Amino acid sequence: MDLSMYQKEVLQNYKSNSQIARILTENWFSREMYCPCCLNEGVDDFPNNQKGSDFFCEKCKNEFQLKASKNEFKRKVVDGEYNTMMNIISRDSSPNFFLMNYENANWTIKSLFLIPKFFISVSMIEKRNPLSKNAKRAGWVGCNFLLDRLPEEGKIQIVKDEKIIERNKINKVWKKMFFMNSKKPEFRGWASDVLKCVEELDNKFDLREIYKYDRYLKELHPMNNNIHAKIRQQLQVLRDNKVLSFCGNGRYEFLL
Repeated sequence: MDLSMYQKEVLQNYKSNSQIARILTENWFSREMYCPCCLNEGVDDFPNNQKGSDFFCEKCKNEFQLKASKNEFKRKVVDGEYNTMMNIISRDSSPNFFLMNYENANWTIKSLFLIPKFFISVSMIEKRNPLSKNAKRAGWVGCNFLLDRLPEEGKIQIVKDEKIIERNKINKVWKKMFFMNSKKPEFRGWASDVLKCVEELDNKFDLREIYKYDRYLKELHPMNNNIHAKIRQQLQVLRDNKVLSFCGNGRYEFLL
């Protein structure tokens, strides 16, 4: 994998910085990126009129959307129309999202990570304020992805600090968490949210420690009135899928 996006002909033929960035990032992805889900050597471009996805893997049929920025992705990522995103989640039709950070002085990839589709949940979506009445699309409501609500397993590093992560390590994390793919969207949200809380604890923890996140989880899932029972349920699911190990007497060990 070559982290350079530089193409002399693109820089010569286009003047708009945003257009140059879009062409270079998409060209690089199409040329250099493999499928992290099945390790197929390449991904293919969707036709320009394909809504919601940019690329797909011919082998495993996973779809991908690429978001690229010269600024580092931190807490929030701006996405599209709020109701559209919520419908995509409810229909279980979200693509996998790649977030790319590049340097436009020399057109080099600085970081690239994958948000698997089974980590896209209502919990990580923030509704933005409607556009003002004077705006061209007055009343339009967008949304943000809240990256700080995702566990680390929901942000799989492909390139980190301009260093390429080994493909098998990436695929191992995908396979480890793929059990979530067969679950309903609401279940995925709970599993992801509880896993995020687990990551903030020591590798070995007990129920009393994880119960301290009940208020946080209640804010994310206001319709649930039995938070502790739901936490225990998700811990069992994570245990059954070898993300956690049960040590007895209400104690667990984080295995990832």
